[in-house]
Amino acid sequence: MHSHNHSHLPPGVRKTFPADSDSNSSQKVPDHHKPGGGFRNPWPSFEAHGFGEAFSLFALGNDYDSRRAAPPPPEERVPVIKPSFADIASFHDRAKKGDAKVRATWLGHACLFVQVGGVNVLADPCCSERCSPVQWAGPARHRPLPCDLADLPQIDVVLISHNHYDHLDLPTIQRLAKLPIGSQTTYFVPLGNKRWFEKSAPNVKVVEGDWWDEWEFSKSTATGAQVGAAEEEKVTVACTPCQHFSSRSIWDRDATLWSSWVVKSPNASFFFGGDTGYRAVPRSWPDPYAELSKLPHCPAFKQIGDKYGPFDLAAVPIGAYSPRWFMSPIHCSPEDSVELHRDIRARKSVGMHWGTFTLTDEPYWEPPQRLKAALAAHGMPEDEFVVLDIGGAVEV
Repeated sequence: MHSHNHSHLPPGVRKTFPADSDSNSSQKVPDHHKPGGGFRNPWPSFEAHGFGEAFSLFALGNDYDSRRAAPPPPEERVPVIKPSFADIASFHDRAKKGDAKVRATWLGHACLFVQVGGVNVLADPCCSERCSPVQWAGPARHRPLPCDLADLPQIDVVLISHNHYDHLDLPTIQRLAKLPIGSQTTYFVPLGNKRWFEKSAPNVKVVEGDWWDEWEFSKSTATGAQVGAAEEEKVTVACTPCQHFSSRSIWDRDATLWSSWVVKSPNASFFFGGDTGYRAVPRSWPDPYAELSKLPHCPAFKQIGDKYGPFDLAAVPIGAYSPRWFMSPIHCSPEDSVELHRDIRARKSVGMHWGTFTLTDEPYWEPPQRLKAALAAHGMPEDEFVVLDIGGAVEV
């Protein structure tokens, strides 16, 4: 069993579930832990359709470039706008007055700057020009960042969903650690990823956890700020399941865990979907976007909704899903994303993981178009699940 020891937790972080006494060795090993080490998706909704080494190479961009959909010319891509720093700066005060609960600014791909419960959260920051082990090959960014990292306010928490290069980006993490806004940041990562930080970014504070682990994060203790007890900002951070895989090379497949994340204060809640599939669509399926209810879907999202929902806001991936037979186990189509949104009981969702890097072969604008159609098919209003300009924000 992996040990979770309180003594290793950075200041301002307290493990609330499970308590250390619960994790004695007589406990059954969780279904998603492989005997002998590593992790797996323990549900019928996941099938590894032979995307073993093929996917590792695919992710590193070796042989697949010619088969990917080329993005449209720059003027026809998703707009990039400057974030509203005035609204960001005033948000926590407005939330204290009860005028708002959560604000999320989309920085492109799966990276969001989220404000909830008095805490500033950065999810899956990736600012590099390419999301690959080297900056001369692999998928290139075709939309710029909407601002410099240094323009953001103090980052209290970084959430990492898994170790793929478009979600765990070494240059971004090293840069953030050197910036004043990143000097006090606490990183929350799924099991097995702490070692990477110890090697690659040894001075950052890292909390590592398994699915359903939960911590209380106290901002002033973590950042050393002097505040009265009444001003103590505390949020619950929970590591929650998702259906994906991990690898940074062809040799370390599924050695580290992948996850979604929940951040919750007494009066606001946010769900970060990371990178996830919802069901596996077989190659023989007549229409890879239809009759999907006949296929098993991932049960974890309903469990997350039952335990932590409803969510004021969720960030849910909507891109990198084609070809379906190959990608469906690990990446939601927009049709899947809408069902996931309903399972977790999100009041509102924002679509991410599209429009920034070309990782797969669906046409550039297809994710938001499919999302619109899927909402209509469920009789849901379009403003319940939105897409943003890069740099745009949604506030609830």
